[in-house]
Amino acid sequence: MSAESRIMDDIAAAVTRGMDEEAVSLCAKAIGEGTGAREIIREGLSRGMHEAGELYERHEYFLPELLLASEAMHAGIEAVVPSLQPAQDTGGGETVVLGVVEGDVHEIGKNLVAVMLEAEGYRIVDLGYDVAPERFIDGLRANGARVLALSTMMTTTIPNMRRTVELARELEPRPLIVVGGAPLSGSVATDMGADGYGENSARAPGLIRSLLG
Repeated sequence: MSAESRIMDDIAAAVTRGMDEEAVSLCAKAIGEGTGAREIIREGLSRGMHEAGELYERHEYFLPELLLASEAMHAGIEAVVPSLQPAQDTGGGETVVLGVVEGDVHEIGKNLVAVMLEAEGYRIVDLGYDVAPERFIDGLRANGARVLALSTMMTTTIPNMRRTVELARELEPRPLIVVGGAPLSGSVATDMGADGYGENSARAPGLIRSLLG
């Protein structure tokens, strides 16, 4: 295992364990050793938060542990942001409207997706959580966005996501629609009419880039 791989593993572990000071220290060390900020976010911070989310889903973690992991992730992000140069040649400045659908207040995954997309040069319009379908449509129209990204962590709010997708598909020009969240799958996304399904936040930039062509 390379030294870079080891420090990415250490950063991920620090986030998963909710150790914010250790995460910041390791991020600073990685930057000092020449590791790019995007790689730190993708391979260290994002991976650690994803692992914490999986522990939460398996009921091995509870909300306090998940919140500590989120705080550690955000502390790490703040540590690497000064070294982050927007990749305008990747995202091309395209606008993405994103948010958590109505009835759901779980926004950790959504926040991480926003960071990943900003790191790739996308312009982010974050509508927050518990967002009604009509607000998403207003956000798309007001910002001339080509991409709509929807998130939910609850099966009970999938109908609200489906309604949002239906409304978005009626727009001209129709935006590209990507969805993500624990209760979803590729088949569920296709069934509701979305253009793409993000299995995790780290894959969001690549997914959107491929859809935009």
